[in-house]
This record gives sequence, structure tokens and C-alpha cells, in this order.
Amino acid sequence: MSNTTPPYLKSGDTVGIVCPAGYMPAERILPCVNTLKSWGFRVKIGKTVGGISSNYFSGTDEERLEDLQEMLDDEEVAAILFGRGGYGLSRIIEKISFKKFRKSPKWILGYSDITLLHAYIYANYEIATGHTGMAGAFQDADQEDPYIHSILDLLTGTKLNFSC
Repeated sequence: MSNTTPPYLKSGDTVGIVCPAGYMPAERILPCVNTLKSWGFRVKIGKTVGGISSNYFSGTDEERLEDLQEMLDDEEVAAILFGRGGYGLSRIIEKISFKKFRKSPKWILGYSDITLLHAYIYANYEIATGHTGMAGAFQDADQEDPYIHSILDLLTGTKLNFSC
């Protein structure tokens, strides 16, 4: 197996947003949606964003699995940005099919509970993912905020600069 980097995005590509863990009100992703659109991307919002809260979760295990699976399998979605983390991905990860994803990798973006997905994908398929802020991080940040802008740089293949 060799390391695989998903294709970088270009204007007009679609970024999907889902919440496979904790519940997030739909209005909290609006700054993210607006920023992604200003960057030239289309946005597809999953059913778990603003879905019915089920004891902290953004839906039942089955609903969260179905929504994530649809985004993974959707050929028009070039990247998946998670709304929020929390807890819950560990309850569904063994049921996720990566068959289509392995043939056509896409960027997986998030942290917190989403780190489990990063580790799983790399350990099993050696496909690069992005440990980044999530849709909720756009709420109080300007789109030129370096933390937020680093997501655009990653998605478009712009060289990232780090300082300590």
C-alpha cells in the first residue's frame, strides 16, 4: 500500500457538511457555508446538520451512519467537512463502507471525535486526511483568519507555512 493524497479542489467543487457525532443547530454552519461559497465551492448539507437531537447525538446511529455514508459515496462531493465532533463516531465506524472512498478518495476534515476517522482511514488505507477546524469554527472567525484560511490552503494544495 502507498500513501494517497485526495485530489485538490478547484472552484465549483462540492464540500459536504455532516454531523456524525454531536448535534449542531443548522444556523451554526451558516458562516461556514457562506465562507465556502465565497471561496468558490458548492456546499451540500447532510441531513444530520440541524437534525433531530437524539440524546446529544445528531440523530440515531443509523441516521448518522447513513448520512456519512451518502457523503462518502457521493461522486460529486470532493471533501467532507464535519460540523462538530464530540462523541459518537466510535458507535458507527465499523459499519462504514470505504469501498467507493478507496477508489475515489476525498478530503476528510475535522478533529475531536473525527480524529478516530482520520486514524482509521490512514491505518487501513494510507489515505491523507486533514486534521482541521470544523464548520462550527467559522462561527466567530473572519474568513481570512489564518486558522480558517488554512482549510482553503489544504483543500486547494497551497503550500502551508508554519511557525513556532
